[in-house]
Formats: sequence, C-alpha cells, structure tokens
Amino acid sequence: MKKDFKKLYWTIVIIWGTLASLTTVMYAVFFEKTALAQLFWNLSYWTVVIFIALSVISALGFALGFIIRGFIDDPKKQMGIIIAVGALAVAFIGSYLFSSGTDVSADLFEKTGANYGNSKLIGGSLYMVYLLFFGVIIAALYAEVAKKIK
Repeated sequence: MKKDFKKLYWTIVIIWGTLASLTTVMYAVFFEKTALAQLFWNLSYWTVVIFIALSVISALGFALGFIIRGFIDDPKKQMGIIIAVGALAVAFIGSYLFSSGTDVSADLFEKTGANYGNSKLIGGSLYMVYLLFFGVIIAALYAEVAKKIK
C-alpha cells in the first residue's frame, strides 16, 4: 500500500512538474500578449504558487507532527522549542515596537503606494535580522570560549 502511494505521488509530481515546465517554455515562445500566452502564463504561475503552498503546508505539518510526538514522548525536552518560539516572538515584537516607520520620505511612499505601517513592519523585520545575526555571533563566540576554558 505504501509503495503504491509513493508511486502515485511521484507520478503526479512528475506530470505536474513537466506540465509546468512546458507551459513556461510555451509562454516564452508565444510571448506576445495573446490569449494563448496568457493561458500559459496563468498555468505556470498557479502551478508555482500551488507547489510553494503545498511545500509550506507539508513542512509545517511535519514540524508540528514532530513537536506533538515529542510532547507525547518527552515533554521536558520539547519545552526548549516552546521557549525558543516565545523568545523569537518577544524579540520580533520588541523590534517592531523599536522601529520608527518614518525612515522613508513621504514622496517615496506616494510613488510606491506603501504606507507607514508597511515601513514599520519592514523596519522591525530588519531590526530582527540584525538582532538574530548578533545573537548568532555571540553564541558562536561563547561556544568557542567555553570550549577553550574546558
């Protein structure tokens, strides 16, 4: 039963991937703004969107499955994951609150159609990346120093 499912899965993936590749090539061939080119573009675009969505959903499903199985087997071990996710959430909220959202001129907002809320989110995300980058550097330095001391 398991092998049949695997065969079916790979058959669907290969056929779907082949069709996506062919529609992308056909779009390049019929690049003019014709209805046929638009059809090929839509097929290619939505195939990519669906594959990305399926990948994200399956990755989250597997991660949640492992976390739930870990809680059933050994709950104390899994508390580290919960603490790490909570720490990331607190760090992002702090970064978001710390960002000003006014780093960009109003003229640029008018040109791009963005608003200050988007600017604050982008600024908070950048601060989060900086914070995580320096956290990784500090953790690496701590690990090396601790290794030398022992």
